[in-house]
Amino acid sequence: MIRSALFALHHRTVSVPRAERVATALANTIGHAGSLLDIGAGDGVIARDLAQRVGAQRVAGVDVKLRPDPCIDVVHYDGEQLPFPDGAFEIVVLSDVLHHCARPAVVLSEALRVATRAVAIKDHFRFGPLSDKILLAMDVAGNAAPGVLVRGTYFSPADFVALVEEAGGRVADLTWPLRIHDLPFRLITWDRLQFAARIEHAREDAPLTPETS
Repeated sequence: MIRSALFALHHRTVSVPRAERVATALANTIGHAGSLLDIGAGDGVIARDLAQRVGAQRVAGVDVKLRPDPCIDVVHYDGEQLPFPDGAFEIVVLSDVLHHCARPAVVLSEALRVATRAVAIKDHFRFGPLSDKILLAMDVAGNAAPGVLVRGTYFSPADFVALVEEAGGRVADLTWPLRIHDLPFRLITWDRLQFAARIEHAREDAPLTPETS
């Protein structure tokens, strides 16, 4: 009973406003898009709201752990190889996903393969041991209800740039710091730990084929 009440309180006071701000931040870095794929879509709320903001008529999601009754079409995948052809979507979204991945460069590389225009990312920056502890606490609290694996590995700004380059991309736009939480939570969670980024293909010969249905 107490556990359920705490989950409900966290959803109402943290998850709902967070989802709205994440969708807004990602929309600002995307602009208009006709289609998008959300990797690690969860319940699909962020992808649904993001699609409305950017005008996407086609929206889909993948996840390693399917939740009951998502609000968009979400299919299961193995966590690395996407079940879509090259250039299947204009935009691919990774919202607080990369720091959960065993091989984030592989996941980002796959996202770039499927995206004709860009990959939109929301994630965290670490700035030392204290920020690691804060991020881990946020991660555990935010992922307790859906039972998502928390690895406790986060990126410094330099780590993130290196990751993007390893995956074959380049940072085309960065929004940092990023306000995600309301008071009093943001006194603890720190806006400077949050960022949104637009990642584009680094190579001129990257696939830019029209999206396919």
